[in-house]
Amino acid sequence: MKVLFVQKEGGIFGAENYQLKVIPGLIAKGVRIEFLRLYTAYQGGRGGDFIDRLEALGVKTHQVNIGRVPTPNVLSKIRKIANSGGFDLVHTHLIHADFHLALIKQFLGLKPILISTKHGYDNAFTSKFGFDASKQRNTTYFLISKWAEKRMKASYTISRGLLDFFISTGLTDAKKMKLIHYGFDLPDHFLHKEVQEFRKAPKQLIIAGRLVSFKGHRFLIEAMTKVVEVFGQEVKLLIAGSGDLEIELKNQVTSLALEKNIEFLGYSNAVGQYMANSDIVVIPSISEGFGVVFLEAFAAKTPVVAWNVPAGNELMEHEKTGYLVEPYNTEMLSDQLIKILEAPKDQLKIVDNAYQGLKEYFNLERMVSESVDFYNLVLKSN
Repeated sequence: MKVLFVQKEGGIFGAENYQLKVIPGLIAKGVRIEFLRLYTAYQGGRGGDFIDRLEALGVKTHQVNIGRVPTPNVLSKIRKIANSGGFDLVHTHLIHADFHLALIKQFLGLKPILISTKHGYDNAFTSKFGFDASKQRNTTYFLISKWAEKRMKASYTISRGLLDFFISTGLTDAKKMKLIHYGFDLPDHFLHKEVQEFRKAPKQLIIAGRLVSFKGHRFLIEAMTKVVEVFGQEVKLLIAGSGDLEIELKNQVTSLALEKNIEFLGYSNAVGQYMANSDIVVIPSISEGFGVVFLEAFAAKTPVVAWNVPAGNELMEHEKTGYLVEPYNTEMLSDQLIKILEAPKDQLKIVDNAYQGLKEYFNLERMVSESVDFYNLVLKSN
């Protein structure tokens, strides 16, 4: 079986980390993989760390500059790669790849079978409404997604919440879409605790992820005012990540006089170590297509606090494997954080349960096996 992965990439985030985990697993199962990277000159440019990592894994890579809008020349270049490589499947990831390959299938002819993975949805929509299907209107993103999805032989999502959203909004036919949860085998450093280098206060919280609206940093910063009232200078929140909202969030911290209690780490390669050496990982996202950060926290054996929304409420059970708080209620968020910080020994059972679930279900072997099964099912039904 030979598969061409296709994705627009301008930095290593959730979908890219997924590729770097699942591709070696698929290769180990005998699947031959090549990767077509779609890029733009204004976001990422040609080459880069992601391509270097794929090639280090022995993956043959291709790159096409897609510009701002699809053109006949760009589509012809992509079609040539897809049709001349002897591929059984073209597997697209994210909307740019979905749309470009759907256009090729519809108007230029595509030899391999076209399938897709849905890692998330429109950030502009989910930042406002999460996965509330009742709020969806005929936006450009919605119409493009729906049109492209109709050209797919089959597809799968990475969470139940995302699957339900696609079906409820009419973006897909329930018979065409499956569910394959993420699964990662995470590095050992996620368990290295009591390392002073990664401990900046007696009581430490961390939030990790891009500084973008749907990640919900603003809610946590607001909630920290009450946490600081209780613990004073003993408590510190670490914000790991970079993004468009950095200045806005730093201004919020200043306006609340929390500069001594909140530290911006920027982009960090040591997030796993910081998680392992923190008391709480906070994930106040308005929505997550999946949320790999949950698994990272489970691997670090650090308790997680999140809003009771997808996909957090799919990955955790309240007071058994983590803590779920009424969405956007910063008062309740503060109270939950304070309660955990006051009783660290009470968290041992919680984190052990979460870690056990990670090992038993959210593992790489299960995800890779289900992916191969999906491929075989599609090929058999063609």
